Amino acid sequence: MRTDEPPPRDPAPDREGPGPASGADRRGPAYLYGLVITGSVLAAAPEDLGLLRVAALLAGTLVVYWCAETYAHVIAARTHLRRTLAPHERREIAADGLPLVAACAIPGLVLLAEALLQVEPALAVDVALLVNLALLVVVGWRMSTASGLTGARRLVSTALAGLLGVAMIVLKLSLHH
Repeated sequence: MRTDEPPPRDPAPDREGPGPASGADRRGPAYLYGLVITGSVLAAAPEDLGLLRVAALLAGTLVVYWCAETYAHVIAARTHLRRTLAPHERREIAADGLPLVAACAIPGLVLLAEALLQVEPALAVDVALLVNLALLVVVGWRMSTASGLTGARRLVSTALAGLLGVAMIVLKLSLHH
């Protein structure tokens, strides 16, 4: 073997972990996606549905999205690794996507509290949408900070996350008013 040649490449290297987007790399985006889906469900919910049913619809929708995302990531990891995933790898992928479902927790709790306080449903959903918008801004700030953005770039990135919440409010206004 010549010394100036690189070592031969393994055609299917033994890669670590379940795939290209796993662990903490997926948790922030999963939470952001969950908030966008939460906002979409809140925006599209009929005003006469009832707050408990809206909260149930919200949780159910996010569970379906989590199942779809988990399935897609399992298949992508299997394709990336070119092998069947071990049970612990499948569990890790499923757990990494749970922030998508958890994202509806605070807006869902707001809806439940408003139901107990007998807040008028249209107003209650508007408040939950505003809470969701605030959460998008916080998540945008945290993700921007974690990615190393500073100064104006961090502010612009955070504002873009907040604009997703604004888009949900505009969607609701266009559907219901």
